[in-house]
Amino acid sequence: TAELMPRDDYFRSTIYGIFSPPEGFKVGWHGVGAVTDPDERTFEYEVTQMEDLRRYVREWVPGADPDRFDPISCTYTTTPTDDFVLDRRGPIVVGAGFSGHGFKFGPVVGRILADLVEGRPAHSLFALNR
Repeated sequence: TAELMPRDDYFRSTIYGIFSPPEGFKVGWHGVGAVTDPDERTFEYEVTQMEDLRRYVREWVPGADPDRFDPISCTYTTTPTDDFVLDRRGPIVVGAGFSGHGFKFGPVVGRILADLVEGRPAHSLFALNR
């Protein structure tokens, strides 16, 4: 008998998806790709990643047409753990690592940064040097 393969064996990472009318769906791999200098990026998508993403859409996103797409290449910053950096060094307050998903945390990030400005300490999870 043939061994069954898991349906998600081709996943490159976690996947995000957003319905964005009237354009349609935005679907992509989270944090996949080569480290790139933003001043030298080509804006080209990676062909095999796109093939796997189209397979994902075909299998997991009802109503979306994987054969009709506008390829885009996103560049964003993250930390190795995907945690934000929210810390203070002397008079400088730092907030970084939000690209790709930080907008969802706007209110709490704003509160933490305001606390840092007022002199309250940062939680160790968000420290510059952990």
